[in-house]
Amino acid sequence: MKLLLAIITALVTDTARTDLTIAGHFGQGSHVIEGTQTGGFDVHAQSVYDINAVSRVFGEASFQWRDSKATRFVDNADFRMTAPYLTVDTLGGDRRTETYSFYGGYRMLKNHILWHAALRFRAEQSYRMRDPRAKNKVTDLRIEASVGYQWTQYALSLHAYGGRYKQNNEIRFYSELGETTIYHMANDTEPYARFSSNNKVSYYSGYRAGVGLQLLPLRGFAAGVQYDWYRFVKELLINTQVPIAALNCHTISAQIGYVAQRWRLMATAGVELKRGSLYIYGDNANNYYQLLLIAPNYRRNTVLADLYGDYRLPLPMGDLLFVGEVGYDAFMQHFSETLHIRYTFPIKGKYSWFVSAGAQLHQYDRAHAWQTSLATGLTF
Repeated sequence: MKLLLAIITALVTDTARTDLTIAGHFGQGSHVIEGTQTGGFDVHAQSVYDINAVSRVFGEASFQWRDSKATRFVDNADFRMTAPYLTVDTLGGDRRTETYSFYGGYRMLKNHILWHAALRFRAEQSYRMRDPRAKNKVTDLRIEASVGYQWTQYALSLHAYGGRYKQNNEIRFYSELGETTIYHMANDTEPYARFSSNNKVSYYSGYRAGVGLQLLPLRGFAAGVQYDWYRFVKELLINTQVPIAALNCHTISAQIGYVAQRWRLMATAGVELKRGSLYIYGDNANNYYQLLLIAPNYRRNTVLADLYGDYRLPLPMGDLLFVGEVGYDAFMQHFSETLHIRYTFPIKGKYSWFVSAGAQLHQYDRAHAWQTSLATGLTF
């Protein structure tokens, strides 16, 4: 969904602009993994700049800081992605997260041929200040490109990307009262008994790839189909690195929508197919684990859906932008509803100031949580 909207904005629309934003967030954790309360702030810059009539550069950079109170169970980052092979404990605690994201690329439109190349990078670290003190470092790099043909109102574009993903997860104890057991999950409900003890250092190493076909409009119908894949292997540091699990995830999705002068409406539906395997070892001799077999042990199909819409209302001074989104993730029986309102006020020339407020509601089978945000910034 958001990928298709980003492509429409950066590649097809004729509006070059720059946004500088600072935002604050506060609310309840959406589930026990995110704690009882979460808050933080974002700093974000986004720009689309036309070099000449055929060439365009675009990019964005952001920093996010989050503080989550009383998180429980999961110790590693990107838990939605790495499930079910999670690292967990029974104590939990407050967790802080710092995320740095960069995205930039080049687009050319000449003789109706539209193509682009871009680079996307995310670096993240999350940590606790009390035992068990989990510390995660994530690097996520993607290279993407597309080629297509543009008519007067539409462009048909073939998009592809590939990337590398890494996560280092280390848990430390400083208390004189001792250590608690660290569990490495083998599925959604059971740990890998052989390796769930004091193995406190783990690694996730994997690759991503995807391909999609999008119909991109200046005005009119928008549509797309997308295939995404990632694979990672989880390893433990036991004198040497010992792989204990591998996961392959395939996601197939389709989007359809409409882009008008003042509003957009987009719907996405897809299915995520996760297939996991455990590494089974024989006896340990001189810290050497003899691999016996790699046994499939996890299979899960998850339905995903999302509906997004926005509407821009011109005012005598400035304009109002209304954004609404409803999402569903069957993995945790999770519904989310989001509403944002943004008011943009002209200052001088091409410069405008904006302020926005947003609210989000998360609903689960037997629980719900809310979150709010306030943002302000400049656009020019």
